[in-house]
Amino acid sequence: MNTIEKSERIGFYKQLFKKVLLTASIVIALSLSYILWVGVDSASQFLPFIIVGLALVKTIFIVRLTFIQLSKIIGESHQLTHVLTLFGVLIILIVLSFSADYHALYTLNPENFKSSTVLNGSFSLQFFEFLYFSLITFSSVGFGDIVPLNIAGKLLVMMEVFLSFLVLVFGIANINRIHVNK
Repeated sequence: MNTIEKSERIGFYKQLFKKVLLTASIVIALSLSYILWVGVDSASQFLPFIIVGLALVKTIFIVRLTFIQLSKIIGESHQLTHVLTLFGVLIILIVLSFSADYHALYTLNPENFKSSTVLNGSFSLQFFEFLYFSLITFSSVGFGDIVPLNIAGKLLVMMEVFLSFLVLVFGIANINRIHVNK
C-alpha cells in the first residue's frame, strides 16, 4: 500500500468517525437514560411512550446519518472496504440501540413481551436476549420466540424494521458506485 492510499484510508475513517460520533453519542445517551428513568418511575403509564418517542428521535438521527451525511462519504470513496465498514457501523448502532429500547420496556413491565425463553435472569442475560431479538428483527427473520404485546413494543419493532429496510435500500442504490481493488 502506498502513502497516498494510506492517507486516503485514514482520511475516510476520520471522516466516518466524525459523522458517526454525533449520532452515536445521541443514541448512547438516550439508551443510558432509560436505565435511570426505569428506576425512578416504573409505574408511569407514559414512560413506554417516552421510550418510543426517544426511539423515534434516534431513528431520525440514524436516517439522517445514513442518507445525508454518509452518502457524501460513499460519493467520495468508492472502495468496498469503506462501504462495508459504513454498513457495519450502521447495523451495530441500530441493533444495540433497539436492544436497549426493548430491554427498557421489559424492565418497566415484563408483560410487555411474551417469550418462550426465560427472561428472569440478570441484567446482562436479559440484555443478551433483547440483543438477539433486535438482531432477528433487523434481519426480518422473526422467529416468534420473543413477541411484543403492547403498542409501544410493536412501534419499536416497526421502527427497527423500517431502518433495516432503509439501510438495505441505501446499500443496493449505491452498489454501482463500489469499486473492488484487486
